[in-house]
Amino acid sequence: MATKQERIEAVLNELKTATVDIQGLAMLSPDGMMIVNMLGDGDGDTGAAMGAAVGSLGSRVTETLKLGTFEELTIRGQNSSLLLFDIESNAYLMLKIAANSNLGLVLLEAREAKGKLATIFS
Repeated sequence: MATKQERIEAVLNELKTATVDIQGLAMLSPDGMMIVNMLGDGDGDTGAAMGAAVGSLGSRVTETLKLGTFEELTIRGQNSSLLLFDIESNAYLMLKIAANSNLGLVLLEAREAKGKLATIFS
């Protein structure tokens, strides 16, 4: 039987190959530790810490404004965008996508992966 790490990596590999719009992705712990780094840049630890901080802020905003449970967040930059998904409050899935991405397809694939990851973490 595959380890939890191997099952997570399998889901992330499947997601990464689902569309060319995904430039990189990672799984982060809520306290900012990298679980799996497929971002492709050299500083995954900083990315993990910032991603977890943004996720924590998203949770706080949704709670304060009574929006319900935090689920996902999009940050759009000039060159690319970042998507962050909460995985059962146990981890975050972070995607870096191209600026001109087919956002509908990326979200569809990412939400499917989120469901698979949720079962791994439950």
